[in-house]
Amino acid sequence: MATVNFTYDYPYTYYSEEKGRFAWQWSESRVTLNGCYTYPVQFNSSVPKCSHINFDLEIENTGSGTVLGRSWDFFVYRDGYGWYEVMTFTLPDDGKYTIDTDIGNYNISRIACVPSSNPGSSRTWTNGCSINSITITETLEVNELSAGVFQYGVFTNRSGVKKDLTEVYVNIGGSLVRSTDILVNIDDTLVSLAPVHSAHLTTESETVYLYKFIPPSDGTYKIKVKRLSGDHEIRLYDSTFTQLYDGYFYDRSFSLTEGSVYYITLTHYLHADKSESYLQIYNEE
Repeated sequence: MATVNFTYDYPYTYYSEEKGRFAWQWSESRVTLNGCYTYPVQFNSSVPKCSHINFDLEIENTGSGTVLGRSWDFFVYRDGYGWYEVMTFTLPDDGKYTIDTDIGNYNISRIACVPSSNPGSSRTWTNGCSINSITITETLEVNELSAGVFQYGVFTNRSGVKKDLTEVYVNIGGSLVRSTDILVNIDDTLVSLAPVHSAHLTTESETVYLYKFIPPSDGTYKIKVKRLSGDHEIRLYDSTFTQLYDGYFYDRSFSLTEGSVYYITLTHYLHADKSESYLQIYNEE
């Protein structure tokens, strides 16, 4: 099975003491940076090749002096190498600042912000933090899609004519066998129904599965998840791993180009129980 070094914004960066692969919490261990004591933010597991981070910082004075309006530094803990200063910024007088910066493809496990120099023992503060996004690169297997499990365009026994997505079985020799092709007569020519590309997925906990899809023709393709249990979220990317829809979805249509490479992730939602789904892709035209 092929693999790719997939670069993407990891979807779950919540505060959590128990769940979440890259969820975060406040460390119980104090560290010293720039001569200042601080309790850093730590991730539940090492973040692989983190190239960008965006988070909101909020500092509140608790001492007799102020640490606002001063120069501060942002640090990350590079696993195996120690603390590394990423950037310097001026903390506004209201104590609120958004860090939005490249990092450098480091494996990191902790982050921290402190004044650029020790402001003195009378000046103390509390930290507030909210991580909005982290961009990571990890090696993921490219899972294969199959065709023939579902058919699109089957006319069911109901009033009117409607295209449906259906599993079709036929009786062959007394056994029900799933059909892999259905031909319809159009102007005395037998034409195959549009193929449905699909994949079956069962996961126990937070997991990312990656699929590659190359449209056989230009068209409007429906990409949907048939959830049997739990919660699997879909995200769509182009060949450069640029996300083509802002956020996740369960059922959307996209104009896709013949021969272009698209990547689709099916992600087990952080707080969901055991999940089972079918990913389904088909041309609606």
